[in-house]
Amino acid sequence: MAEEFKLAWAVYAGGVVVLLAAGFWFMRNWSWSWVRNLLLLEAATVLLVPARGTSPDGPLTPILPLFVYQTVFEEEGATPEVAASLVFAAGGALAVMLIVGIITLIVRRRKDRPMTESDQF
Repeated sequence: MAEEFKLAWAVYAGGVVVLLAAGFWFMRNWSWSWVRNLLLLEAATVLLVPARGTSPDGPLTPILPLFVYQTVFEEEGATPEVAASLVFAAGGALAVMLIVGIITLIVRRRKDRPMTESDQF
C-alpha cells in the first residue's frame, strides 16, 4: 500500500474520530443514552468498515463513502457487493446494540427488584 494511501486513511480515521467525539459531546445530556449509543455505533460502523471497490485487488476504502461515490458517479450505481456490505455492517451494529440493550435491561430490572427468600441462596 502506498504511503499516500496510508496517510489518507489516517486523516480519514482521525476525522471520523473527531466527528464521533463531537457527536458524543453534543448528545451527552440525552435522557435516552441507548439512542445516543446506537447512533454513534451505527455512524462508526458505516464510516470505518472497509470494503473493496470494483476491482478485487484494489485497496480497501471506507464503505459509506464508497457506496455514495458509486451511487452518484458510476453509471450502474453501487455494486451489489458494496450495498450488501453496507447493509450487513449496519445490521450487525444494530444487532450488537440490541443484544447489549436487552442485557442492560435485564440487569437493571434484576437490580431494582426487591430480594426474596429464593434469591438468597
